[in-house]
Amino acid sequence: MEDLSQVRQKIYQLNKKRWSLIEKVMSSGKLLTAQFYERYTKCSNPNCKCTQGELHGPFPWIYRNRKGEKLISTSCIAEKVGDAHIFSENYKTFKENWSQIKALDAEIHSLIAQVEAFNEVDAKEFTRKKGENRGRKQKKSEEST
Repeated sequence: MEDLSQVRQKIYQLNKKRWSLIEKVMSSGKLLTAQFYERYTKCSNPNCKCTQGELHGPFPWIYRNRKGEKLISTSCIAEKVGDAHIFSENYKTFKENWSQIKALDAEIHSLIAQVEAFNEVDAKEFTRKKGENRGRKQKKSEEST
């Protein structure tokens, strides 16, 4: 186990890094909680170029699948493609930073457990041994009277 000073220093450094990530999360801008991508499609015309492998597109597309919500998979409005792309990237960065914060929290938690173990005092030091007066009135036995 490292000494207490080293553990404290690590916690301090991790908290600095954590705070930096929190500032990034707080200033991440507008978020599109969906994936934005460009999609290529194949039509049903047998004489089309897409049957030879040259697909139609790219078409801007939005995809989101959240637990408990309806699946969204649809084309993006042409006037909003630029914003959708930026806001989707903002969300991706937001999620990455949030994930790093969670990892740092776990590491900090582990280090704080080391601090607790380092500073822990054995409770036995504060208990009386068997047979010692426990601080309450002792009953007198009939034989002694």
